[in-house]
Amino acid sequence: MKKFIILVIVILAFFTIDHSLVKEPREKLLGDGVGFLSDASKINRSPAANMAKNRISSQLKLSESESEYIEKTFTTDDSVQLFHLRYCRERDLNLYFYENRLNTVCKIVSEALEQKRAK
Repeated sequence: MKKFIILVIVILAFFTIDHSLVKEPREKLLGDGVGFLSDASKINRSPAANMAKNRISSQLKLSESESEYIEKTFTTDDSVQLFHLRYCRERDLNLYFYENRLNTVCKIVSEALEQKRAK
């Protein structure tokens, strides 16, 4: 029990002391923790977004920049619907996909959204 109380006191001191020897490692530790949590949250994709991203990656040979674009764009079902509206329905200019590749991506996105609605 004494060890637990000492541990609690050390942890509280770590978070409350503003001395430079304690403050810098604490900020680094907290920054690393927040970075880890934000990276972990990227894994939890919405069903339609995950389905569309996986199908696009398997059906098209993507460059590194296209893969990064897909990772950033298809994070939620709302972002997939926004992509479909802008680039598939309204035919806005997409800097990464165009012509046949855009048609393939639009077909995959449409199928993913239809499957989401069916569930």
